[in-house]
Amino acid sequence: MSEADERLTPPMVRWGYRFLLGRDPESEAVIEAWCGAGSLRALREGILVSPEMAALAMADFPERGGWIDNQATDEAVRACLMLRDGTAPDDEQVQLLRLRCPSLRALRRFLLGSAEIAHRLPRPDGPRSRSIRLLGQDYSLKGDSREPEFIAAPGLAPRLAALLRAAWPDGGAGRVLLEAGAGIGVNTLGLAAGAPRHAALIAHEASLRRAAALAENLADNGLEAASARAISMGQVQEAMQRESLQRLDFLRLNEADAARRAPEMAPWLLERGVLTIVSFDLAELLSEAGPGPRDLLAACVAAFPHVVAFDAAHEPQPLLDGVEINTALHRALMRPDRRDEFLLCPDLDWLERYVAQ
Repeated sequence: MSEADERLTPPMVRWGYRFLLGRDPESEAVIEAWCGAGSLRALREGILVSPEMAALAMADFPERGGWIDNQATDEAVRACLMLRDGTAPDDEQVQLLRLRCPSLRALRRFLLGSAEIAHRLPRPDGPRSRSIRLLGQDYSLKGDSREPEFIAAPGLAPRLAALLRAAWPDGGAGRVLLEAGAGIGVNTLGLAAGAPRHAALIAHEASLRRAAALAENLADNGLEAASARAISMGQVQEAMQRESLQRLDFLRLNEADAARRAPEMAPWLLERGVLTIVSFDLAELLSEAGPGPRDLLAACVAAFPHVVAFDAAHEPQPLLDGVEINTALHRALMRPDRRDEFLLCPDLDWLERYVAQ
């Protein structure tokens, strides 16, 4: 009998439900039923072909319950690999994946994005097109109709457009912009709208599906100086070397480790006068080992001359003390996606022009 056909244990059933369905089993009786009559193969196949799994795939795999906000354990990593491969991993595989995916949320994304699982699931609805208005101009946006970024557009794009227009009244002539974690390009369009005379706007997105939509959205809107890269950006200096860039004026960090990298990058960014937007995903940060969101935001405030949050109306709120840091993080916590973005900048010369818009 193969490992995939062996009897299940209660933890394996629980992890199967959590990683695939995003929730715990309905009851202990359900767990006992699987353990009494099911196998790992049957559990995986039963879930993958279920209507519930199809609906979750179309909705971008939401999860329920507080379990998702915890750190990964050896047991969880082992179960994840068994659900993917059908066989028990060795200890080295477990430790390598635990380093790569330190949180349960990251571990679930890894499993659902693996070729072994992804090809079994229905794809989101086909491409749809809509129009978003930024600084008085209409932009075409294409994306999957169930894509959260597509549904929520324009999202933070109006904020970014207004910021760059205020920072660079000349339209950003000759400016170079880098973006990490661009998604389908909603915020990229905001950057292009705010700095229409940019010399280069290079947007990175690791998801091939989203990167394809990103490239299409840049092309459809005639953004000839903007380009998409279907990779993670990685280290800023390495990205600049890849692109043969001699300068950098704006940086948007929206990849997983953005909040942790930002304070360390302060000297390099400030030396070049780079305007930097950094993403704080509170759920991700709280589930990982190391400093939490408040400590990381406080580290940014200590490292940069100015850190600016924005309220729900996109009005700028400079962070000057602990009370304002708490307020900004509470505001992020109240957002549906439990995340927000903050501006790290060398000066506030742009602020008066922003408010006057």
